[in-house]
Amino acid sequence: MRRAVLLIFVLSGAAGLVYEVVWARELVLVFGNTTQAVSAILTGFFAGMALGSAAGGRLADRVRSPLRLYGLLEIAIAAVALATPVLFSVVRASYREAYPLLENTPLALALVRFGLSLVALAPATVLMGATLPTLSRHLARAREDVSEAFGRLYAANTVGAIVGAAASGFVLIELLGLSGALVVGAGCSLVAGAVALMLARATPQRTVTVTTLAAGRERRLALVVAFVSGLTSLGYQVLWTRLLSSGTGNTTYVFTTILVLFLVGIAVGALLFSAGLGRGGRPTTWLGVCQLAVGAIALTGTVLIGGGIVDLSLEAAPLLTVLPATLVMGLALPIASGLVAQRDERIGTDTGLLLGANTLGIVIGTFVVPFVLVPAIGSPRSAACLAIVNLVLGAVLLGLRQQARAAIGPALVAASVVVLAVGSPLLIDPGAARIARGGGQLFASGEDEIASVQSGQIRNDLHLWVAGTSMTALTIDAKFMALLPVMVRPDARSALVIAFGMGSSYRAALEAGMTVVGVELVPTVPRMFRYYYSDADAVLENPRGRLVIADGRNHVELTHDRYDVVIVDPPPPIRSAGTAVLYSREFYAASAARLSDSGVMMEWMPYLQTMDEFRSHVRTFADVFPNLLIALGPGHSGVFMLGSRSAVALAPSAVRSVLARPGIGEDLSATPDAHGRAPGSWADLVPAMVWLAGDDARRFAGDAPPITDDRPLTEYFLLRDLFGRPSPQMTEAQLRAAAVIR
Repeated sequence: MRRAVLLIFVLSGAAGLVYEVVWARELVLVFGNTTQAVSAILTGFFAGMALGSAAGGRLADRVRSPLRLYGLLEIAIAAVALATPVLFSVVRASYREAYPLLENTPLALALVRFGLSLVALAPATVLMGATLPTLSRHLARAREDVSEAFGRLYAANTVGAIVGAAASGFVLIELLGLSGALVVGAGCSLVAGAVALMLARATPQRTVTVTTLAAGRERRLALVVAFVSGLTSLGYQVLWTRLLSSGTGNTTYVFTTILVLFLVGIAVGALLFSAGLGRGGRPTTWLGVCQLAVGAIALTGTVLIGGGIVDLSLEAAPLLTVLPATLVMGLALPIASGLVAQRDERIGTDTGLLLGANTLGIVIGTFVVPFVLVPAIGSPRSAACLAIVNLVLGAVLLGLRQQARAAIGPALVAASVVVLAVGSPLLIDPGAARIARGGGQLFASGEDEIASVQSGQIRNDLHLWVAGTSMTALTIDAKFMALLPVMVRPDARSALVIAFGMGSSYRAALEAGMTVVGVELVPTVPRMFRYYYSDADAVLENPRGRLVIADGRNHVELTHDRYDVVIVDPPPPIRSAGTAVLYSREFYAASAARLSDSGVMMEWMPYLQTMDEFRSHVRTFADVFPNLLIALGPGHSGVFMLGSRSAVALAPSAVRSVLARPGIGEDLSATPDAHGRAPGSWADLVPAMVWLAGDDARRFAGDAPPITDDRPLTEYFLLRDLFGRPSPQMTEAQLRAAAVIR
């Protein structure tokens, strides 16, 4: 019976992680991918879990069959999960109505996002939060059993979470899409609930008694440890993901791997507790040792990752940092569970309070780490600050064995060590360290709530790095992103530029005479503009231009403005996490809705993809725009896709007219890859850039699968790479040699 209960809780854990992954992606499409929006989503998710833990524990103490209650909870979770798409559509409509009214009131808009996130997620997450205290009440018949029962359930649920994270990240979304993955998660919940109800029939009901109990010192300590563990564990997860993914290209699989390793460590720690580690001696001593160990490992690992002492590979770094620290974290909550429960009849209530405190810490962490610590001192030093919390708490807990004053000395020593470490030059951004090791020249480095950003030079090439990945270069292709749409519509007066980057397209659009709105997700990026253009200050002060720090996809869906031109240059690489929202059919449809009647959209396509992937991009674009033209970049780094409801063509007279506007030819010739071309000769180059148009482009795309919000093919590609038909890399030579070329 006990093994069966643990197995169904593995299923529950798997379903929970699938839900979290799917719902986070769905709500990012509603609220955007800004840190404020993601924080609201996470807060809504974990606030529901905290409420469910507290309420579920109390309810479990009052029913005769906690196992039956658990079964009903899982079935309800499955039903609510399947209904979330409908609920999310209502939330999306509500947010669209509220946004124009509150756009200039950030605090009110943040409260609306939080409230709507809670509305969207609470029906499911409150139920999910109630499951662990309910099963703890079932397995632990006496307070002496609590820590063992909690430890086993915690381990089982985390093992399930590992399966859910790996399955959704590596398999389910690519094979079945977000909607299919959600159905699989609901199926797991349904099976867990049905099996629990069958098991409950064979389980004798217990007598219910209800008493009250005043909180003791150890119980309060357990709740403090649970709260701190939640806050710091969420903080470490955010910070280590930033630090370890720097320079990797930020694919979904990097983030999934780090999450899985994080969960593996916690599961191993919980399993070790179930095997007997941490269950002998004084629990407060064990908790103190755990806190000291987490702080020491976190500090050492952060120095190794960010200090430039060693250049750890993505495979080695998590094994030396994430795994050891999370293993110790996995011990802490089961140990604390033995302190919090002091009466047999309050096992569910006290376990629920413990989980509620832990989840409340996670909620606080979603705000403090990205909004307070990271913008102020950066990710490496933020991790060191969290280590202060762990080390001081550990010293206090160990000091409790003697006198309260005895804890002050160790706590001050621990704090002093870490304070010195926070100011150490060893704690620098790994991106900046990588540039220095590569012999590059660093102009500036900064970090905000979204990402770390560096501007610099390697050899003779200027670079902009975001999250350790080179975003772009000074190239004529970036300027033609703004000029080609104007050549198609010489009377264009307004433009929307999504993704500021080095500012080349934004600057060129202003130079072409348009009123321009630029949208950039990462606040630090526009501050690097002056390292690439000497007239940067004048460009930013141009009254015809306006820069908005926001999610580009979200801006397109929420704004009521219309534009003659929409220019999109998604951040590279094309397979990086989060960029599929700028390549999907739904995004193109939203962009088309923001265009004027004869407006033109330009989507940039880099060559760093396969021919089959490019066919999917062309198919997706062609599904929305009846008229399209594809042109090859003269800088040889990618292609331009131009689409409109009206005819799309590059008439020679229009091309010459645009290039004759003041300063445009001269600016193109001043670009490093212009190779000395005279300002007056650019019109001769444009006709040779045209590759495919209209039906020729559709024939090239063929029956390639489209990219949609539900099937983000650019981000989920592992199975195709491993088992699919080999496809050649997309290059200019491949395109020119394609059979369907004019």
